[in-house]
Amino acid sequence: MGLRTFIYGEEGFTNIVLANSLSMLGLDIIGEIDNEFTAFNQISQHRPEVVVLLIEKGQLKAIELGKSLRKLFPKMGIVIATRSEDLRLLGIEKTDLPKGSIVSKLTSHSDLDTLKKSILKAPECTNSEPEFHTYNLLSDTQVETFRLMADGNSNSEIAKMRFVSEKSVEQMLARIAATLGIPYDRKHNSRIQLLNSYYELVNGHK
Repeated sequence: MGLRTFIYGEEGFTNIVLANSLSMLGLDIIGEIDNEFTAFNQISQHRPEVVVLLIEKGQLKAIELGKSLRKLFPKMGIVIATRSEDLRLLGIEKTDLPKGSIVSKLTSHSDLDTLKKSILKAPECTNSEPEFHTYNLLSDTQVETFRLMADGNSNSEIAKMRFVSEKSVEQMLARIAATLGIPYDRKHNSRIQLLNSYYELVNGHK
């Protein structure tokens, strides 16, 4: 059998489907759970070689769980599975990730082989810098502005949060739209198109 692997994510059905899929690929899935406290206790008891943490928008408890596990179990492999093209869009920076974690894209069934490879590699990477993929067409500042817009903030609210002028926010959104190939006109509701693109990137459909 493959490495003893535990799965944590906040959606129980997704965990079950992933556990079954990875079992069919020869991995030894010893548990899956959707409660972080129970997951921590189960992992502490059973000591898997690798933990897979599923992360989606609004489901970021896995990051703190991963950090706690890294402190207690420095040799345990940690794989972060996400549909997002860029964790920055979820408000996660590279420095937020547990040391030695591997970020693996998981948008379709075809990504399972890549996830399996990440799981098999994870125990060898526990002392490495986290592997972190980004949508490199967007800068950190653009991603932050994009995320704040998607969270429902107006341009004036974003300007206050970022300590810039409202005009600067407008220009930043226009540059993001141009990068994503969206016609931007402040007289029309280009925000809807930007919002659609944001969710495409977050859900790995871009």
